[in-house]
Amino acid sequence: MLKPSRIEHVRGVEETAAHLAKKYGADEETCRVAAMLHDCTKRLSLSEQLEICRKYGVETDEMERESPELLHSKSGAAVAKYEFGASDEVIEAIKWHTTGKANMSLTEKIVCLADFIEPSRHFEGLEAVRREAERDLDGALILAFSRTLKHLEEKGVAPHRNTRQALEFLLARR
Repeated sequence: MLKPSRIEHVRGVEETAAHLAKKYGADEETCRVAAMLHDCTKRLSLSEQLEICRKYGVETDEMERESPELLHSKSGAAVAKYEFGASDEVIEAIKWHTTGKANMSLTEKIVCLADFIEPSRHFEGLEAVRREAERDLDGALILAFSRTLKHLEEKGVAPHRNTRQALEFLLARR
């Protein structure tokens, strides 16, 4: 289901998620499964992803319906559920790995952050997020979501409201 170029990324997310699960007391196997499946529909076109969502009755918003980069989390969660029989915890982690959301579970946080910091990724500010991930999971997510919002703003792209809500929720708990 993956392009060959995506395999290194998925393996990196899996290993990073397993490391974070051990560090923060989450179920390692659940985090590994969610990480392995998180991009299972990434190679599909927008129309193919929309069809999966229609087939399985997945609700999507306007931004998701226009962006395969956003939609793959919802279509991927549906495939994980209906084609792989994944647990609810795995499904939810896949669903929120791209945008985040307010009040994320531990598994959701770990998969989201692992996707952001896995070893094959390289961009400005990433090392600070990786360092923070070793000290404070929520602190690392605050840095990651802040970086994402800044990056999207610089590109002139509106962020998904869930990312802003995820950041605001984490900041309010500080």
